[in-house]
Amino acid sequence: MNSEITERQTLIRGLGLIAAISVIIGNVIGTGVFLKARVMTCNVGSPEWVLLAWIAAGLLSLAGALTYAELTAMKPEAGGEYVFLRDSYGKSSSFLYGWMQIFIARPGSQAAAAVAFSIGLNDFLDNKLAATLTTLHLGGTTFDITTLQLVSVMVIIIFTTLNCASVTLTGQIATALTFVKMALILFVSVGAFVLVSGNFGHFSMLNTGGTCEGVAAAVTVGSPSYSFFGGFAAAMLGALWGYDGWNNLTFVAGEVKTPIGIYLWRSSAVRYLSSSSTSSRT
Repeated sequence: MNSEITERQTLIRGLGLIAAISVIIGNVIGTGVFLKARVMTCNVGSPEWVLLAWIAAGLLSLAGALTYAELTAMKPEAGGEYVFLRDSYGKSSSFLYGWMQIFIARPGSQAAAAVAFSIGLNDFLDNKLAATLTTLHLGGTTFDITTLQLVSVMVIIIFTTLNCASVTLTGQIATALTFVKMALILFVSVGAFVLVSGNFGHFSMLNTGGTCEGVAAAVTVGSPSYSFFGGFAAAMLGALWGYDGWNNLTFVAGEVKTPIGIYLWRSSAVRYLSSSSTSSRT
């Protein structure tokens, strides 16, 4: 067989430490923390329990991040979980996992992120994106096509196109967007204390009207069928969605310049921060 065909191709390792960190931060700090706070408050009913749900979900995510850091340092190949499954359980499981990611997991998560962006933009533009452009009738079912949906599709197309660019350019874009995102979050955080008279009463379930509209009764405080265990589990699920993305750097491990150093550095840094936090509390 031709050696050119059998030769294993390798990806360009163009992501440095800053770009790699930006990929993680850019994926973790997203829509979850902004969209899930309301629902989590409905699930558990008080800010204290909401914070506990965030802490519990954070510990689970921390355990996963430390584990993945070690695994990826051992196997610095593109594919992440695909590689782990392939080497552990064989090609069949990794093959199914890959197609599941392509057709179900990734399209669903990207669609949710794009819709969240469109909802925020629509609120900023005073509901101007909610207009119905056309209506489709398929199999007796009516589908309204709105400007909001088109904006969501365009967001997905734009970022997909950007990710098809060179590795170096993609890393630079990720770094720039991460700095912008962190600056905006810092502005909102500081502004909440300086410009607004905030208090925990705003998180109360009293006199909230339609605040919990759309949340299942079984996980909504005050409903006859409510279960606190189920409500707290639902709140943790929302927090886990907010933390989701800590594993995404593993998928581009084959494009990181010094994967072993970066992943072990991340693992050591997280361990140091977690141990320092524990020591300060004790």
